[in-house]
Amino acid sequence: MLNNFWRRYLLDLGELEGDYRIFHLKDDKRQSSFYILFATLSVAGMAGADALLYKDRPDLLLWMSLFRAGFIVVSLLLMVAIRKTAKVRVHDRLMLGWLCFVILFLLLFNFTRPASFLTTAYDVILPFAIYIISPLKISKTFALASVFSAGILYIDYFHKTGIDTATLTMILIAQLIVHIIGLTSSIQIQSYRRKSFKAYIQEKDAKEMVAYLANIDSLTKSLTRRHFFNIAESEFLRFVRYRRQFSVLVLDADYFKDINDSYGHYAGDLVLRNLSLVILEQKRTQDTFGRLGGEEFGLLLPETNLEQAKIVAERVQRAWSQTESNVDGQLIRSTVSIGVTEANNQDKSLEDILRRADRLMYKAKEAGRNRVVAE
Repeated sequence: MLNNFWRRYLLDLGELEGDYRIFHLKDDKRQSSFYILFATLSVAGMAGADALLYKDRPDLLLWMSLFRAGFIVVSLLLMVAIRKTAKVRVHDRLMLGWLCFVILFLLLFNFTRPASFLTTAYDVILPFAIYIISPLKISKTFALASVFSAGILYIDYFHKTGIDTATLTMILIAQLIVHIIGLTSSIQIQSYRRKSFKAYIQEKDAKEMVAYLANIDSLTKSLTRRHFFNIAESEFLRFVRYRRQFSVLVLDADYFKDINDSYGHYAGDLVLRNLSLVILEQKRTQDTFGRLGGEEFGLLLPETNLEQAKIVAERVQRAWSQTESNVDGQLIRSTVSIGVTEANNQDKSLEDILRRADRLMYKAKEAGRNRVVAE
């Protein structure tokens, strides 16, 4: 029942939970450091109240000063550790340790206050602050706040004299109210953060999908001409600067017009799609494959000389010649002509390389098609 409640009011991110915490770690560290610094300044500022409360007890005033100094030193050390950590788990453990330390400090401090010195407002603020500042799970946060409230009520009821029942009742009611408000606020804050993160991830995925679709040819699933040229231009600039080898293949489906005329454009589209799939299967991970237009494709092979590129081209040519396209029960075989060239020192632009590869592809067609011509 409790799990259903959390899933309903506190968005369950499932597998994104780890990414969510890592995404917010920087902000959590910054906020945790701020809270710790604020707490240390508040504790240091209460030294003036100690001077008034214990003006007739210099020995007790000294102990209180040492008590506060210990709190400040430990808190500052934990703050430094939190700022340096790069792990969510470590951050949570440090914050859990600090919150437990704060609760213990304040409960011990409560023993030193006179019975007439009730700080109900102060005791109510702290549980609410725990709900707001804790980066921990709701269950742990609730446990911490409850421990503090239980400790305060125990001290006020059993260790302080002169407190009437009506006052204790008001303290109990105040604690219950602050837990309800604090727990509700904590759930709303964490739920908002989770929903914001999920919306961010969805928007990011949508943008990536739009970018992907803009760069992918819808029919053949190869890169679009524009994106292929962008990558090829970058590779050419790398060749010019570092003289890194790269080769280019220009591929063209043979007798494609005849396939369209004989079987229809649907058959032509299926043949192009299957040709593209064969090339995608034969290419290496680092190679770039794109559709240049119509039935013509380009394959860019980085860190590849002419002989190596020719081997890739022949592998594609053989694989496609053995592939059949099934169009309404009719098996269509097709071939491909491929021109292969390697970038050289005489090339002044990417167009020089592509033009040469295109010319070699036409030589393959003139020589009878279904072949590779390299130069």
